[in-house]
Amino acid sequence: MPTLARLSQHYDAKYKAADFKNVKAVPLVASPRDRMQMAVYHAARQARGSYLEVGAGDGSTILALMEKYDRFVATDLSEVRVRQMQLLFRANSKVQVLENNVEVDGLPFPEGEFDTAAMVDVIEHVVDPIGVLGEIHRVLKPEGRLIILTPNIAKWTRRVKLLAGYFPSTASLREGLLHYDRSSPTDLLDEGHLHYFTFRSLTRLALERAGFSRSETAGYGRWFICRTWPEMFSDVCAILYK
Repeated sequence: MPTLARLSQHYDAKYKAADFKNVKAVPLVASPRDRMQMAVYHAARQARGSYLEVGAGDGSTILALMEKYDRFVATDLSEVRVRQMQLLFRANSKVQVLENNVEVDGLPFPEGEFDTAAMVDVIEHVVDPIGVLGEIHRVLKPEGRLIILTPNIAKWTRRVKLLAGYFPSTASLREGLLHYDRSSPTDLLDEGHLHYFTFRSLTRLALERAGFSRSETAGYGRWFICRTWPEMFSDVCAILYK
């Protein structure tokens, strides 16, 4: 089976039992502790105009930002996820939900369409990160921004695993072979994570190969050190500007 079709099949099966009625807005907090809170925190800052989320998942980040933007576009390659988001936002004219595989079809928008875009734990799943970042860069307005969150392969816990000779899987246990329930084998190795990044490597990728002009990085987590030394104690959060 071709890789992209296999990925779609995996996510459809993974999320088929989800219920849109249980989706809640991600809390907007001053000191984010997880990736969803961090995405909402940065998206809410200097918010204006239009917001695009590639791989929007269950739509919980958009729910949190509803009063911050005039227009939302949520995309996902999973037919199941798209159907769930369509039900979630069916009465909201501000939100457009699209089934879209950016790697196959590109984004169906002209250049300079969006003020802010986001990818929350998505870039590690795509086959061609350079191409995807370039396509999002295309649809951003001048000085538009892309908020990216992804696991940090250089986080201290993963460094320890490498030192001990273990592969530091970022979405599962036992070197990518076991779900966090500790009983179910993963359908795809490390839940379909295809690429691994550090703060430095993601920033270089965006600036040197995808056309972005500048970047900001930040850390998040339970402890103060996650914010003061993010390269060692936080997963990656990068804000990239066109």
